[in-house]
Amino acid sequence: MKKQILFPVDFQCGMRLADYAHLLSHIDKKSFVGFFLRDFSRQLKSKAGDHEKNMMQSGLLEEARQLNLDFDFIKNHSSTNLLLNQSRFADLIIINPVTHTNILQLNQVFPDHFFDSIACPVFLLEDPLKPYQEILVLFDYDQSGLVALKSFLSFFGKVSHDKKVTLLTVSPDDSPEIYFEKYLVSYLKRFFNDVGIVPLYTNNLAQQVITHATKLTRPVLVLGRTALELLNNQQFASQVVDHHMSIFYSNA
Repeated sequence: MKKQILFPVDFQCGMRLADYAHLLSHIDKKSFVGFFLRDFSRQLKSKAGDHEKNMMQSGLLEEARQLNLDFDFIKNHSSTNLLLNQSRFADLIIINPVTHTNILQLNQVFPDHFFDSIACPVFLLEDPLKPYQEILVLFDYDQSGLVALKSFLSFFGKVSHDKKVTLLTVSPDDSPEIYFEKYLVSYLKRFFNDVGIVPLYTNNLAQQVITHATKLTRPVLVLGRTALELLNNQQFASQVVDHHMSIFYSNA
């Protein structure tokens, strides 16, 4: 079964399908679906005419043909619900680049409640050609974190076995959680050669995640709903960019 990947085609200037194809070149069965933010965001609708949009669409379709990629667009019905419903059947949404200029505009440019309503995992990254060097996984016993981890592994587990993985876990309260934590470490060791574990406190969780992430080299943060706190906090969001972090998260 093909993995379906969504991405906005007008979030960056001069986007190239080749970058997405390179990022996921190890995935044999995949299809890409682009969407125009201006179709779903009131703020952007008047900023570009149909001619520019049609030119971009034609150019991307031609690039897809040359690259032999399965690629199409979400048809414009100017309904955010259409985009959210599409995400229920998608496997991932990729958003790049994450820069100082645009990370603080995510909630202004994207449709209202996009990041907390989207139904599939989201991958925000600075550069598809150099997405991450280390992996930081937060597990706080929230189901959304496990969904994010399993999705990340399904996309990148096989090509990241040599990456260093740090598992951040909230100190377990009882025996079942302790056993689950041990099982999770064993599970990660099936995919990765170097797995470390760092315990966290329940208070100020997002701050602790950022603090550990700043010590790593180009990390990808694999998170559940805690990612929303990072994205909605201006200080945290700036640190994500400062330290060239990527975020792979799920709120489901």
